[in-house]
Amino acid sequence: MKRIKQRIEAGWDRTQIPIPVRFNEVDSMKIVWHGHYIAWCECARETYLRERGLGYQRMQALALAAPVVRLQIEYLRPAKGGDTVAVTCAHVPDSWPRLEFFYELRGGDGELLAVAESVQVFVRGVGPGEHEICLTPPPEVEALMAEIARRRAEPVGGAGARLVK
Repeated sequence: MKRIKQRIEAGWDRTQIPIPVRFNEVDSMKIVWHGHYIAWCECARETYLRERGLGYQRMQALALAAPVVRLQIEYLRPAKGGDTVAVTCAHVPDSWPRLEFFYELRGGDGELLAVAESVQVFVRGVGPGEHEICLTPPPEVEALMAEIARRRAEPVGGAGARLVK
């Protein structure tokens, strides 16, 4: 398996959410169980898409889904009970028709705890056996692509760098 060498670049459209570590998320060693990091990345990705008008409910209404086809995470330092983890989700430019995201998870002191990347593809049809892979972005996704491009064109620190609290 290759290491994740890429980091989020300054011009990438992103969002950040705080995740307080709850008691039930730590294991017997009093550190966060590894599976929760993936759930936190999903929370950040869901927020990112919802803020841009393509949340899960909207996709369902459009008979679209975006299953994860690749996910990789590297754990660098453990999060502990009582910490608040800042999860940044950034869209990788020019990855269409796929959705490719990078994530950085940081502790309260700003220390990098983990990095991750995910790839999703759009499929049409939401019933069993009805899925058809979209080889080009569905028309309903064009607005999302335009919004992301607009945010990338803004100066660093503009809306594209907006943090969600």
